[in-house]
Amino acid sequence: MNFRTILMLLLGLNVTACVTFPTEESAHVKILWENSAAIENCTYKGTVIGSQGHFYDYWLHSDRDMVWGTLNEMRIKSHALGADTVYLYQPLKFLGSVTMMGNAYQCSDIQSSASQYPQIDATQDTTSSQ
Repeated sequence: MNFRTILMLLLGLNVTACVTFPTEESAHVKILWENSAAIENCTYKGTVIGSQGHFYDYWLHSDRDMVWGTLNEMRIKSHALGADTVYLYQPLKFLGSVTMMGNAYQCSDIQSSASQYPQIDATQDTTSSQ
């Protein structure tokens, strides 16, 4: 093998060994699983799909890294839709890759408006006179 062939192989492996990393904005998108009550009052923004790994390079990545990359890809897509929460479906089963689908929701507007109401401290004694 000559130098050029080895260089091309190394570059090819380098390109296939990528996993999606979170952006600053997408790091704030929550992922929910089997908690439908948490999205009852949220606004639906769309369906997102994330996928990491291929049949030819799955052996370069751990399952954990592929799941992490898939969730990051979904967070990035959800943030682009204006969502702050992803509710996951059952993962799709593929050999050598991780693919997930979910619905993107905007929930913080509802939660922040609820926080505008006065909070009552249950540990404070309100019956005693001062």
